[in-house]
Amino acid sequence: MDELNDRPDELAAVRDLLSMPGPSSEVVDSGRARLQAALAAPPQAPQRVPEAPQRLPVRTTRRAGRSRWWAPVRNGLIGAASAVALALAVAVPSNSLIDLSPVPAVSASAPPTARQILLAAAIAMATAPSDGAYWRTSVVTGQLILSPDRRYVVKRQSTRQTWLTRKNSAQDRWTGRYLGARPATPQDEAAWRTAGSPSRWQYPADVTGLGRVSPQALVEAAPGPPQGGPHRVGWRNADGILTKQLVSWTALSTIPSDPTALRAFLVTHIARENGAYVGREMEAELRESCLEIITGLPVSPEVRASAYQILASMPGMKPEGAVTDPLGRAGQALSYQVMRDGRLSDERLVIDAESGLPLATETRSVSRVADGRDVEIGSFIAYQQIGWTDEGPAQ
Repeated sequence: MDELNDRPDELAAVRDLLSMPGPSSEVVDSGRARLQAALAAPPQAPQRVPEAPQRLPVRTTRRAGRSRWWAPVRNGLIGAASAVALALAVAVPSNSLIDLSPVPAVSASAPPTARQILLAAAIAMATAPSDGAYWRTSVVTGQLILSPDRRYVVKRQSTRQTWLTRKNSAQDRWTGRYLGARPATPQDEAAWRTAGSPSRWQYPADVTGLGRVSPQALVEAAPGPPQGGPHRVGWRNADGILTKQLVSWTALSTIPSDPTALRAFLVTHIARENGAYVGREMEAELRESCLEIITGLPVSPEVRASAYQILASMPGMKPEGAVTDPLGRAGQALSYQVMRDGRLSDERLVIDAESGLPLATETRSVSRVADGRDVEIGSFIAYQQIGWTDEGPAQ
């Protein structure tokens, strides 16, 4: 029987804690006592090690009513960190991909580690619906860019929804809208007023250092009209490691759900696409591929959970604690650095504690405005809804 399924009470306790704002003092005392007792116990004879690596199993039973696809609403991971660490340490074999032994000391007041956050997300992924008539995503994308005169930061946003179906690609649809642009902060608004409160920004041919804006782009402050139509390309217009190659539902079904097999699968695809990366370059590409799985591909909850396990086994991701994402939602943030366009960029992933699915991915770098003030520029994708649903697009 699956290791975690052998301990349903412990797994249920972890899932319950993930959706609560924090444990009571009784829970904290009980967890600390259990951990101290485990650490104080005399060593036992080692058990037989299985020949094949074991993955962290998750349940695939979907919630009643497939139209209840994911909508993040709660944040309770900080308070559950101690219980999650203890439950995982008990449940996961020491020779599995995610090695949690020896068990670190647990403090009720200590923030969760990156590994704890990612493994808790893998467990929470067990509640995700596993099927439905449509794979739906709803995202808000945004950019923080310098004004053409480099005096302040402009924030522009757009929204996009897609519905993909395995049965009839002719029913694939998309809708979207440009939401407009405005000064990013009150300080930027003051500089914008000083500049005459422009309602549009015409960018030059050379946009070096201004952020993610096209040369000679015209950025409007006013929102645009709603748009939409048939979605003819599926995910094939994406530029990820997997989405460049996996262009059919059949191909997506070949992605393995075991974390060890998934890692080998991703390394093979990375090497095929970009050459024989090694060391930190391969780690960066592997992390990007895992994030690609977590944030967009219509795969099973087990595959997503395994992607989280691979991330948990990798260095370079640092916990930032509780943060607010670009849409004002509370979540747990993990930061990391990547090289983009020849410069080091700070990125972070914000996770919803209840579902294990992402709230946002963000890219930030430091720039300087004309008056010498350091500012942040970059981009983000905020995930409003993602997953399977029986609710189709409005006709």
